[in-house]
Amino acid sequence: MKSYGEVVRYLMELPLFTKKNEPANTRHLMELLGHPEERFKVIHIAGTNGKGSTCAFLARIFQETGLKTGLFTSPHLVRINERMQINGRMIPDEDFRKAFWRVSHAVSILKEEGGQEPTYFESLFAMAMCWFEEQKIDLLICETGLGGRLDATNTIRSAEAEVITSIGLDHTKYLGDTVEQIASEKAGIIRKGVPCIYSAKDPASAGVIRETCMRMKAIPVPLEKEAYRILERTEGAIKVRLTMQDGRALDLAVPFNAAYQAENACLAALCALSLGVKEEAVKSAVAHTKWPGRMEQIHKDVYLDGAHNPDGIREIAREIRRTARTRKVHLLTAVVSDKDHGEMVRELCDGVRYESIIVTTAGGGRKLDPQILAGEFLASGQGSVMCVQDARQAYETACRNKGDGVLFCVGSLYLIGEIQYAEL
Repeated sequence: MKSYGEVVRYLMELPLFTKKNEPANTRHLMELLGHPEERFKVIHIAGTNGKGSTCAFLARIFQETGLKTGLFTSPHLVRINERMQINGRMIPDEDFRKAFWRVSHAVSILKEEGGQEPTYFESLFAMAMCWFEEQKIDLLICETGLGGRLDATNTIRSAEAEVITSIGLDHTKYLGDTVEQIASEKAGIIRKGVPCIYSAKDPASAGVIRETCMRMKAIPVPLEKEAYRILERTEGAIKVRLTMQDGRALDLAVPFNAAYQAENACLAALCALSLGVKEEAVKSAVAHTKWPGRMEQIHKDVYLDGAHNPDGIREIAREIRRTARTRKVHLLTAVVSDKDHGEMVRELCDGVRYESIIVTTAGGGRKLDPQILAGEFLASGQGSVMCVQDARQAYETACRNKGDGVLFCVGSLYLIGEIQYAEL
């Protein structure tokens, strides 16, 4: 494996023959690498929905303060390099290849000493930490992969702050089947004496996070639902007022159409303010943040949103209902098989009659048969449902069919990635 392409193909095949390891395995790997993750400051982000957007807001904020800011996030939409960025620029292919070989050498030693082959995510995490160390970043905005307590990213021993976004039922096979159980896993990133900024709109999850903060002697910074409100909507943006605990108000221009981005922007703002960033710098950075695939308008009346669980779909469904009051709405969707697709369909159909629905496939080995999804839409009372197996062909058909209506493409980040690739 000498080329970048060969490295990517190898990494993409890792899930076929590895399984998630205990954190001790990742810690040992990082030790063999010389603990690159300890060479810079870290803000650690967990949650069910909104992690990526919150990371994007934070990365832009600290980049604008003059810090060389790294971003580690997942999944990617088009290229694997998207997962590792510095000041908004993806890791170059050659640097990606070099980071792989540095990690690969350490993995050989790890296995000789009785350790396990790292998973796909663990490998990418180790590679990213090596690259960030070599590039001498000042600060890393680090998104967890799955959960928090046992996540590979939680081998990072210290952080400037933690952020926990909204929590809902997702990955229940691994994290628990109640909001409280999932919140407990996410709260595993909380460290002693560190500020924890968290969404407090759900009492059950907020209670778990608050109790964990007390036990860990961390500093709880809740974002209550009443602490922010949308003042105004314009084309492609919303104006949000955040009221802080001392009564001060901060107005943010959030450059997304979706109301759910108000909470993500406010979480990022609270985190930055708690670390001493000036209000004007926060306002400017939020207004200029870009994050593809999250209620992203790519053409006139064509929106992409990577919502992929019932809570995320519930948020985008609100936007669809709001649009449907005055416009005809069309839907393009694909869902992976391990999601609660029945509940997702019910949310998408609640109070909405679509002019047309196209269901397609995305997600490789996890893809759901579109006939199953089509049947669920028909059972929910929708009339026009078409199956198109190829995602890019489905997108082209949906764009032709929308006429003067509005097209929403939702249900899976894999689908959004296929559409983004088709647009290149």
